[in-house]
Amino acid sequence: MRALIVGAGAVGQVYGRHLAMGGADVSFLVKPKHEAACRHGFTVYPLSETGTPARRFEGFGILTDPGRAQDSAWDQVWLAVPSTALREGDWLAPLGRATGHATIVFLPPNLDDRSLLTDLVADERIVDGIIGFLAYAAPLPGETRFAEPGIAYWSPPLSPSAFSGAADRVRAVVAALRAGDLPAVQRNDVMRSLPFLNAILYGYLAALELADWSFAKLREGDSLAIAGRAAREAMAIGAAAVARPVPLRLRLASSSWLVRIGSRFAPWFMPLPLEPYLRAHFTKIGGQVRIGLQTYVDLGTREGLPTDALAKLTHALPPAA
Repeated sequence: MRALIVGAGAVGQVYGRHLAMGGADVSFLVKPKHEAACRHGFTVYPLSETGTPARRFEGFGILTDPGRAQDSAWDQVWLAVPSTALREGDWLAPLGRATGHATIVFLPPNLDDRSLLTDLVADERIVDGIIGFLAYAAPLPGETRFAEPGIAYWSPPLSPSAFSGAADRVRAVVAALRAGDLPAVQRNDVMRSLPFLNAILYGYLAALELADWSFAKLREGDSLAIAGRAAREAMAIGAAAVARPVPLRLRLASSSWLVRIGSRFAPWFMPLPLEPYLRAHFTKIGGQVRIGLQTYVDLGTREGLPTDALAKLTHALPPAA
């Protein structure tokens, strides 16, 4: 199986490594400025393995021109890039044309991102996915356990990457990851869950950023209450967008009292420093978070739904770094 990974960041490296472990012939499509670094190969740290060993990932191909993708026959093309990258430059259309009938594995960060792809390629080629792991550029500030810089990642228990789309294409994606020992499952429609998951995530992330990425500061004053209202507003907007009621489990998960408790105890159970991880990762993709928040505000305004808390957080955030 031949797989082309668009983007060699943390997510792309993890999926690429496990596809290769399962026997796939993997290549990366990157910007020319990243080519030299990629040719040295990658160091990755699977945090689920005892002792956090360094693993080398190399032997993959590298492309820097989307048009050159037509030189090979691809089975799967993985879009492992943030929302901002989807909107930059003119690379998505040439890539779609150059990859024939290959499955496009799309990890849509925001509500309206999928339309950027369906305007260019046939919908039946697309497999939608939700990332089931945390990955970051290690070491984070204060970490001393890594022998050299690399990508560290952790798959939480009972949280596999989930995919939906045409059954035969989804089965091939799930099988390729499982062959490489990365948890993956087939779902009916992951896009119907995405608006609710992002609603919770973005509301609290915005409040946490305004609290200087400190859980202790987030728990002060009314920050958590505002974040909870923003999450509920965004979930109601998401429910209107996908014509589906907000699932009860997600309504409960969005409650500020649960986040208050979780923010105290989650850092004790996770194999990574949570506050530094959130600061580093979501500062890096801050543009994507802001696009997502603004999308909820715009959709809510269009549908006549409340957006007061969402708008308050969105306007209070500084421009993305």
